[in-house]
Amino acid sequence: MLSDLQTQKLTRYFQVYDIDDDGRIDSADFDRIVHNVMILHWADEGTALTDALRAAYARFWDGLRKAADGDGDGGVSLDEWLAYWQLTLEDDRRYEEEVHHLTGRLFRVFDLDEDDTIGAAEFMDFFGVFGLPVDLAESVFVELDANGDGVISREELLAVAREFYRSDDPEAPGNLLFGPVGI
Repeated sequence: MLSDLQTQKLTRYFQVYDIDDDGRIDSADFDRIVHNVMILHWADEGTALTDALRAAYARFWDGLRKAADGDGDGGVSLDEWLAYWQLTLEDDRRYEEEVHHLTGRLFRVFDLDEDDTIGAAEFMDFFGVFGLPVDLAESVFVELDANGDGVISREELLAVAREFYRSDDPEAPGNLLFGPVGI
């Protein structure tokens, strides 16, 4: 069973994807994410980058829909999302795959300078693409940068993601991955 803190964090994560704030995640939310990333990358429709991005998010959405859309209505409600995560967190293999997929997606999309790290400006882009308060991004970034070197490495991001999903410590920095709970 999800703890209260996990439920709060996963609800926040749901809100990140529910860009149109209609209480469900569907393909239109992913289309908006792709559009926002295209703006970030100054990419035109029909380029290799946008085609690859659209295909990646379509695969992600299709997998999520198949796994979580319990009532078959073509969208994922908060209850379905939480049930999906309950099952994912109970299955270590599935959980690790999800954490690695999340980390890979973040790096593919937001490591604009392709240095295999996420810097403060790239993290601000992440917040902006998902409609999170960009003014909070810098302070959250500082909390997530475990070694204080000014960048978040893949290893740091994996640790942050693991804290986000698994930690019940209300002070764990990973809780902030998708912004503070309750914003």
